[in-house]
Amino acid sequence: MTSVVLIDAGRSAVIPDDPDLPETPTRLTEDVIAALLRRTSLDSSEVGELYLADPRCLPTGCSTGPAGWSVDPPPLGLTTTVNATSSLSVAQAVRAIEKNPEVVAVVAGCDFGTGWTGAATASSRQQQTAQLVAAWWDIAPEEMAGWARGSYSRSAECSAAGDFADEIVATTGDYVADRFRKPDVGDALSGGVPEYGFDGACRAHPARGASAILLASEPKATALGLEFRARLHATGVIRAGAEFGIAPLGSEIFGELLAPCGLTVGCLDQLEVPEQFAVTPVAWMKETGISEYLVNPRGGDLAFGHLPRSGHLRSLVTMLNSLEATGGLAGALVSSDVHRSTAFVLTLADSIAPKGWQDISPAVPAPVKKEKK
Repeated sequence: MTSVVLIDAGRSAVIPDDPDLPETPTRLTEDVIAALLRRTSLDSSEVGELYLADPRCLPTGCSTGPAGWSVDPPPLGLTTTVNATSSLSVAQAVRAIEKNPEVVAVVAGCDFGTGWTGAATASSRQQQTAQLVAAWWDIAPEEMAGWARGSYSRSAECSAAGDFADEIVATTGDYVADRFRKPDVGDALSGGVPEYGFDGACRAHPARGASAILLASEPKATALGLEFRARLHATGVIRAGAEFGIAPLGSEIFGELLAPCGLTVGCLDQLEVPEQFAVTPVAWMKETGISEYLVNPRGGDLAFGHLPRSGHLRSLVTMLNSLEATGGLAGALVSSDVHRSTAFVLTLADSIAPKGWQDISPAVPAPVKKEKK
C-alpha cells in the first residue's frame, strides 16, 4: 500500500462563537490554504482535489444549492468534494491518494458561527450519554471539573510560551491569536446545572476557526521536491452506539485500530480524543490506562472551544506540532460519531512506519525540531 504523507498543516486562531458576530467568511479557509501553499512553494495548479468541511460551498459539478441557501465558490477555485466533518474529509483524501498516488490533496474545514451549532446546552440524548459514561467508568464531578480546568491551563500556558505560533498561519482579522474561554465548572462541584454542562459533565463552548493540511503519496512528494513532516494512516471501524464520541472505545477495539500501524497504546507519545464533554478524556484514561500527560497535552475543546466541522483537523495540526516539539514519534487522533470511529495515526520515523506500507521512495520524514520559546 502506498504511504500517505503529510506535507504541511496549519490553522487559523480559534475564537469563541458569538451569535452577534457576523458569519466567518469563507476567505478564512482560503487564507489558511494559501499560507500552506506559500510555505511549501506548492502551486495551486498542482493540487488535484480539495476535501472541504464547509456546507457553504458546493462540491464541484453541482450548479445549485438547497433552496434558500447562499453558496460560496470553493477556496482558490479548487476541484472540491464537500463533507459534513473534517474527519470524513481526511479519511476520503487518504483513500483517494492510496488509490491514485499522483493525487495531491488539500483537506480543510471551517466552523463559521452564527449559532448553527445549536443551543448552548447539550441535547437530551448527549446529556444522558455523558451521565451514563460517568457512571460506567465511576467518574466523579471533581475529576471532570479538574480535567476541564487543566485543559484550559495547558492551552493558556502553551499559548503564552509561543507553542502555537508555527501552526497559526492565518492573517485574517481576528483569527491570528487564539482566544480561550474558561470552562464553566463552578456548578460541576455543587451538583447544579451550569450553562454548558449538567451533573458535573462540563461541556465545551462553541467556537469558530479554520484548519487545513496538505497530503500526497510519498513518491509524489519526492517528485515535487517536497519534504514531508509525517506519515498519516487512517483506519476505521463501524460500530453501533458510538454516542457522538462521548464514550471511549473499548481497549480491544482501539487496539484493532492501531494494529495496522504496528502500534499499541503503549507506543503512543500522544493521544487526541474528543473533549466536547470533560467526562470523555477521563473515561479514555480509565479504559486504556494511558497516562494523563499524553492525552490532549496542549488542551482540547474545553479550552479552544468545540468545532464540530473543523475540530479534528485543528487537533491534528496541534498534535503534529506537539510531536515535533517534544521529540515524539507517534500520535493518534480518534474521531467518533453515532456510526463510525476512525483513528488517524501520525508517525514521524521510518522505523515505525505502519505495516503493509510500501517504502517506495528514498525520502524520509523531515520534521522541524522546535525549541520552546
